[in-house]
Amino acid sequence: MNAPFLYEIFQILIVTILVGGCTLYCLLTLAPNALKQGVKQVLLRCPLPAFIKVKLQKTQAAGGCSAGCGACASGKTTATTQPVKWHACK
Repeated sequence: MNAPFLYEIFQILIVTILVGGCTLYCLLTLAPNALKQGVKQVLLRCPLPAFIKVKLQKTQAAGGCSAGCGACASGKTTATTQPVKWHACK
């Protein structure tokens, strides 16, 4: 095998891994919570490193809106209703 062919194969492999990883990150960050839970369950069935599985299990057990504040899991609600104030342009 010649070197340019191996270089192209290596480049395609690296780009595919990077694009797949970025797609998965965006999917887990921007998707609705119902879709996130399904993706996490599928990922937990795959052979992944232990630190990734622990993180996926921790976020899956928290539930709620997945904002990371922990208010949904603890039952506390810190949100208060505040009126919207409009200011005139000068």
